[in-house]
Amino acid sequence: MTPTRAMEGSRGQNSSTRDKLHRGRNVALAFTMQGWGQLVNQVILILCLLAFHRGGSPPAYGELSTQWTFRISFAFIGIITLWLIYHRVYKLQYADRQLRLSKRKSSVTGYDKRSLQLVVTHYWHRLLGMAGAWFCNDFMFYGILHSFQADSGNKIFQSVFIKIISPNSTFMGGWLWNLGNVGVSLVGYYMAALLIDHRFYGRRRMQAIGFLADFILFIIPPTLFTSLSQPGTPIKIFQFAYFFSSFWNQFGPNSTTFLLAAEVYPAPIRSTAHGGVWKIGRIGSHCGLQLSWK
Repeated sequence: MTPTRAMEGSRGQNSSTRDKLHRGRNVALAFTMQGWGQLVNQVILILCLLAFHRGGSPPAYGELSTQWTFRISFAFIGIITLWLIYHRVYKLQYADRQLRLSKRKSSVTGYDKRSLQLVVTHYWHRLLGMAGAWFCNDFMFYGILHSFQADSGNKIFQSVFIKIISPNSTFMGGWLWNLGNVGVSLVGYYMAALLIDHRFYGRRRMQAIGFLADFILFIIPPTLFTSLSQPGTPIKIFQFAYFFSSFWNQFGPNSTTFLLAAEVYPAPIRSTAHGGVWKIGRIGSHCGLQLSWK
């Protein structure tokens, strides 16, 4: 629902014009919160482990430090979730009342099935295109490259990546490497927000160039895995490919699929169509993970 709300949330004079001109930027900026969530999560984990383990260095972490680190990280997001529930229930009652009045005025008692049927009939190619793009993105982002000798996927297997880049890194060192990777991703998020509405770059070029860049960066490491795993310059090339792939995924298909899957459908079924396409993306991530684990 986030992209739908970001597209339709403008209010005031000339809101429709403002939405049209900056719609992509609004959605992309909402999407950057995913990156900030990853960054804050990693910072909280690092700080908690430093606090409860007195520095976060080996030997192995004890039950006290790991239990407190785990529970505080969940308690932090739990507080935010409770605030969101409070805000939704008590601060947005007017929105619910307006929706009920609008449905009553339009004689709509339930879901607009006719709109969904028309979309499947007339826009099936859009559904197919966006579902395919999201499937491919999540397939490679979460678990492709099963030909890696180390079973690497950009997110789930990031600890394997970091172990290759820095073999002697401690557990805390691995988290610091990951913090750097999230920072590189955030640059990609904001570059996407900056250029997604630009007439000389825009959505289509961003998605096409992002897919191409990720394809190249994901093909190089498994193809040259043995030579790139050597110390010195080769491992720096491996490190560059790892971080740069995170940048291009955010400054490319991960941001554009989030926007386009909501943008190409009529308003009455926009959220449902976007949700359906998103589920195909989750199937892609599941298939990629299963392939990598095998």
